[in-house]
Amino acid sequence: MRLLLVFLMLPFLGERGESPGQSARIVGGTAAVPRQWPWQVSLRDRGQHVCGGSLISHQWVLTAAHCVSSLQDLRVQLGEAALYSRPRGSISVAVVRTIQHPSFTGDALQGSDVALVKLARPVPFSSTIRPIALAPPGSDFPAGSLCWVTGWGDIQQDVALSEPLRLQEVDVRVVGLDSCRRLYYPEPITKNMLCAGDSPTAPVCHSCFLQGDSGGPLVCQLRGRRWVQAAVVSFSRGCAEPGLPGVYARVSSYWAWIQRHLLPSGHFRRNFRRG
Repeated sequence: MRLLLVFLMLPFLGERGESPGQSARIVGGTAAVPRQWPWQVSLRDRGQHVCGGSLISHQWVLTAAHCVSSLQDLRVQLGEAALYSRPRGSISVAVVRTIQHPSFTGDALQGSDVALVKLARPVPFSSTIRPIALAPPGSDFPAGSLCWVTGWGDIQQDVALSEPLRLQEVDVRVVGLDSCRRLYYPEPITKNMLCAGDSPTAPVCHSCFLQGDSGGPLVCQLRGRRWVQAAVVSFSRGCAEPGLPGVYARVSSYWAWIQRHLLPSGHFRRNFRRG
């Protein structure tokens, strides 16, 4: 998928004790260790992976609006490190509702590329299924901040992820909006977007988003080793121009909208203390 958003604490926090990136290098990224990113989910249309997403409560998933524009038989798979592997503890849940941001026009380049997906039932949390905290309004991820992106998308232009289809992770550096605007001109890069690209430790074209990556989370680690989701994978120009960063929907810009939908179910609360 060529089109590929944080600080709001949930009853269980998306935290890990070890830093990512210790497994064997895959083309364009690294194969993630199981349980490394327990909030990562797979959105599937008629059984096929189409987009990523992130679990943000017992019954809600955050993804990109363009991911749910035309899906007919949507289910969410949780707790899988490798696609279609269905390990013990993994869960497949039907979707009862999708909510695109009201400002989304159908074109990710125009912004507001965020959506909420409501699961048919609450899912239990475990070592492989846990929510990620979202960044609230005012959260700042300055240029140069090190963050991570995960997904099961193609590993290069027109090169699909190979068996066993393990979840991929790549580290990226946040790119300042002014720099991103110059690189993407005349495309409109707004304050509701976040740009991130290649980091010194991963000098490959991994900031392009390919088939299957959209909707996935960009997460950053705060002091105290707490993980928060800063953005949602939205769009890029593919791998044709490796110097370009990817563009994401900035989660903090949509915090209030997300909160309005989740608060009635009692699963979304602002809590900045360690759980």
